[in-house]
Amino acid sequence: MQPRFPTRPQARFRARFRAARFGGLVAALLAVPARAGDAPGPAPLWPEPDGTLILARPFGRSEISLRLSRRVAGAVDTLTWDGVTFLADTEPGDALQARAEVGSGGGCRQASEAGTPQDPTGEPAARRLRALRAGRSWAETETRMAWDGPSDPADEPPSDCPTGAAAAALPAPILHKRIALGLPGLGNAVEVQARFDLAEAAAALRLEPLAAAVPAEFSSAWRFDPASGGIAPLDPEPGERPDPVILATPEGSHALAVWAPGPPEQEPDAPRPGFAVDAEAGANRLSCRFRVAHAAAGAHAFACYALVGSLADVRAALRTLTAPP
Repeated sequence: MQPRFPTRPQARFRARFRAARFGGLVAALLAVPARAGDAPGPAPLWPEPDGTLILARPFGRSEISLRLSRRVAGAVDTLTWDGVTFLADTEPGDALQARAEVGSGGGCRQASEAGTPQDPTGEPAARRLRALRAGRSWAETETRMAWDGPSDPADEPPSDCPTGAAAAALPAPILHKRIALGLPGLGNAVEVQARFDLAEAAAALRLEPLAAAVPAEFSSAWRFDPASGGIAPLDPEPGERPDPVILATPEGSHALAVWAPGPPEQEPDAPRPGFAVDAEAGANRLSCRFRVAHAAAGAHAFACYALVGSLADVRAALRTLTAPP
């Protein structure tokens, strides 16, 4: 019998990316029943009376705990480890959630899983959540995303996606998402697999399977270099970067990083992940993004990963994930 060699992490995640790219991964994982048109189904049942679901997994000296909540349409409104909260959680937009930008220029519209106080439809977040399934350390949701309200002309800097009032009349994407705690050998990973279903084609598409507003106390921003396995201070200029980014407390005791696998070598034209840290009032927004040009109607599926722990913990996890096959 030939010996079996364990698959290296990067090879495993490239295989997962390939499956997600063609919709097979998410379709298999998110076994939610189809409904005719957009007819609402029965309200999902939450395990806690306050409309929440807790996922937890031990890691290091504590446990990583995620709380999904009805008030943010099934997104994560609390992430804790070692007694510290990793999400700002002052408004729905601070949740660990999926976001999308559909279109370009004056026709661009922004949508989010959790919604915002300016949701133009006025539909409660709880009614946008269409399905919920869960186990001890994973959960699957189906959600109609919410369009953001019209952009504020006073925004500084001005938005590059000036959502208009007409966006509310257009069908928002349907989000199928699986979130899970832990990977083989990486207990501090949070895996997010997301499929965005578009009702119509779009000239441009920016999808964020994972975005979160991190408290201002996480004031040290770092860039991880996959080639060397080292970290360096992040350039404060806004914008996307090809390398994973980390937000940490100044002493490095707590940190949050985002990462996603690149496409297989056989698919050089497939969307590549980008990572961003954007400063906001009282928080820093961390995100993992993919851009698609001339996006067809239908499903667009991608995966992103958050890494939780100390700065040393997340750096070690990133080195494992980016090790050559």
